[in-house]
Amino acid sequence: MLNPEYKSELKNIAVNAGIGAFGIMFLNLMAFVNNAIITRTLGADDYGLFVLATNILYFIVIISQFGFGSTIVRYVSYYTGKGASGKVKGTIRYSAKVLLVSGLVLTVLAFLLSPVISTTIFDRPELTAYLKILLLSLPFLVVTVVVNASLNGLKLIKYQVLSTNILHPLLFFTFISIVFLAGYRLTGLIWVVFIMGIAGLLIPYFFLYTNYFKISKKIKPEVDKKELWKFAFPMYLIHFLNNAVLYIPIFLIGYFLSNTEVGVYNISFKLALLVSFSLGAFQLIFSPTISNLFARNNKQLIEQLYQSITKWIFTISLVTFFIIMLFSGQFLSIFGKEFITGSTILLIMVCGEIFNATGGLAGNILIMSGRPKVALVNSLVAFVSISLSAWFLIPVYGMTGAAISYAVTIVLINLLRIAELYLFEHIQPFNVSYLKPIIAGGIVYALMHVIVRQIDSEPYIKLIAGSAIFLLLYIGLIWLFKLDKEDKYILSLITDRLSKSD
Repeated sequence: MLNPEYKSELKNIAVNAGIGAFGIMFLNLMAFVNNAIITRTLGADDYGLFVLATNILYFIVIISQFGFGSTIVRYVSYYTGKGASGKVKGTIRYSAKVLLVSGLVLTVLAFLLSPVISTTIFDRPELTAYLKILLLSLPFLVVTVVVNASLNGLKLIKYQVLSTNILHPLLFFTFISIVFLAGYRLTGLIWVVFIMGIAGLLIPYFFLYTNYFKISKKIKPEVDKKELWKFAFPMYLIHFLNNAVLYIPIFLIGYFLSNTEVGVYNISFKLALLVSFSLGAFQLIFSPTISNLFARNNKQLIEQLYQSITKWIFTISLVTFFIIMLFSGQFLSIFGKEFITGSTILLIMVCGEIFNATGGLAGNILIMSGRPKVALVNSLVAFVSISLSAWFLIPVYGMTGAAISYAVTIVLINLLRIAELYLFEHIQPFNVSYLKPIIAGGIVYALMHVIVRQIDSEPYIKLIAGSAIFLLLYIGLIWLFKLDKEDKYILSLITDRLSKSD
């Protein structure tokens, strides 16, 4: 029998992760559609310039955050667990003030430096005008971090998912469709991104106001500024370095190579991230849950949840991993013939992402256990690894060098996190049940590899039919290998919900 408290937390995580998974799947679907529309309208060269401009903007947003994103999630959930309502409200309000000021200051500085960034660093003078338009949305984007982190910390996951993963991409789709049909191309798209920066703040704030601020007006805010900054500063460095790992390959490709190669790499990278999409779904609720459990000093329950959830993430991730391995060319052809050249780098990066799916939660636990300095060292290792490898590999091997540097860094850092978590907390995610999805996935992949070669049909038909067959066979084998107690419990929750909806 499962422990009642374990069942309760498992149910909470599974239900919220289900909401998150739906949101992330919808977000990825819309990203697929939106990127296909953009790439087929602009072509690889202009799309590469668009990617470079928006990545510069989002990287400046990261610089502006001062680590308050993770800090808000940690302390809002922690104070909620302690019943300290005043500190919950005070943390949110103080964080909003700090990030609004930082966003405004960075907007002015970046606006003044945009010619240097465009011409001196990237040798693309045409980038300046696009950057200046995008930078107008910077203050809105920075404050949005506070709003979304607050929704996360308060466990208002469904509203965060609704605003960020559903309404936002739908609005983006609507606006780019209107702009492109009106005959505007890159400049019109840049203005759409600016508008979405404002909309991306207003939508989640509406949910935060109606579900928290409106009903907590009488609560007097309290804030421990010293405590927040003590946690936020190392988190700032961690967040900056972790995101730098994602941005460095793009920036160095932009520095050494052409716009087209920036665009091809970006599409391949976005597809590779599909392997670990389930990690993002569980992280939404896992971090505040773990912080709450650490506040109650319940490490046994933390270990149980960590093992179960990591296995689910790994099991789901193997599906997208093997499907992309089988149909990489077909996936890339959706965005245009120019992007099929990214097939090799896509295969390299998915190998890194399967390790990310396996070890990603270890990083969350290290942070939520109050070890930001350990997480900082890990982030520094990852930053140095990808900076050095990308700097030397990209000029020689081009996009392939960027993919290798990314995959090697992701594998290295996740192995390091798993080892550290075992060292500090004596927690590790693995058990014999991991063999079930590995064996099932391997068998189905080998079978499908033979079948796909024999099928002569349109690439899209082969992709859709092959993916559906793979999924059915994979689920069938997992079922034959028998489910664990936790799996049966979650399955019963799903069937109960479906039966009630009939």
